[in-house]
Amino acid sequence: MRYTFFMLLPFLQSCFDNGGLKLLWQAPIASQIKPIVQNGTVYVEGFHAGHPGEPRRLFALDALTGKQRWVSADSVEEVYGASGGYVFFRNKANHLLQLNAQTGEKIYESNDSSRLIMNWIIQGDVMYIVNASMEVSAVDNRQSKLLWRMQLPFKASAETNLQLLGKNLIVSGNSRDFEHQFSMVWALNAETGAEIWHFEPSAKDDYAYLKVLAHQSYILATNTLPLALYTHVLDANTGKELYPPIGVFEIYGCRGDTAYASNGTFDLKTGQKIGNEATWIDGSLVNNGIAWRRRIGSVGAFQSFTLRSTYDGDFRGNRNWLDIPPNSSIEGFDLLSGKSVFKTKECKYTHFSPLVEANGMLYHSSIAVMKEGKSGVWAYRLME
Repeated sequence: MRYTFFMLLPFLQSCFDNGGLKLLWQAPIASQIKPIVQNGTVYVEGFHAGHPGEPRRLFALDALTGKQRWVSADSVEEVYGASGGYVFFRNKANHLLQLNAQTGEKIYESNDSSRLIMNWIIQGDVMYIVNASMEVSAVDNRQSKLLWRMQLPFKASAETNLQLLGKNLIVSGNSRDFEHQFSMVWALNAETGAEIWHFEPSAKDDYAYLKVLAHQSYILATNTLPLALYTHVLDANTGKELYPPIGVFEIYGCRGDTAYASNGTFDLKTGQKIGNEATWIDGSLVNNGIAWRRRIGSVGAFQSFTLRSTYDGDFRGNRNWLDIPPNSSIEGFDLLSGKSVFKTKECKYTHFSPLVEANGMLYHSSIAVMKEGKSGVWAYRLME
């Protein structure tokens, strides 16, 4: 196995330029799911590359070497995260499983087959959960202890989101009751669950799910209704709207008082647009003044039509290549100029997951949609 890896290393490095990224390892696990990196371990849901008939399982890999530490015995439907020395996921039977994070040993499996967890976020030993009854709660995973619980004014079908900002838990969602439709954002005390403030847009057409980004002293809440695409900018301490909504359709990321959006760059202190098209940044994460993103390119209509009836490698999802183009690369943009400064070579017939940064390294998973593609979990160091 080790000899095979070193034989493949030059081939794998051919996907990367020398500037900006240094490939450290690639593990043969096929996945489209964003990895979880915690305490020196990469957790990823997938199957052995080249074996798309296998059930999806949870793999634990050494974050520095890519060496497999363990693989779950149960198949995986959805991974919740690692906390308190444990890993939590839902299996194909819709049971909640709790595994020892270091060994993969099963600690607990629920008997309930209903989907209890609607959304979640983890910080240290505490997991914040929105359940199917639209309750938000905090659980100490190390002690298996409920810390607090709060009822939300939503129905079970409502979309929710959780984010942590300092000592506050930011909760957002919307009601789909046509007699009284509304969207809301809460700030709760993460230790007690007490409400600090809540925000509800006043416009009648502003009832759609708000895509929320918590950043420093700001809460950015973007309306997702197609006919009313704009962003509310709130004071994170009070929930007050700082100025009228700005015409931003999607926020890619923030740095300091600057928001990088799909249609421009904005000053969060004033809500004014700054720069021009040359300064637009489409980056999924920021490190040392560089915005990194995955670029997923199309192969063209005729080639797309041809590919649909041919061998699809490890891919087991949507066969429509127009919806999921199979050519991927990674690009880095300078935050001040908006110019591309690093770009990997294009990996053909491959779909990349979103990027994860941890301890100066980038991680992502990939899955081949054709035999010539490259499935795996990738790790590479950000060059200074």
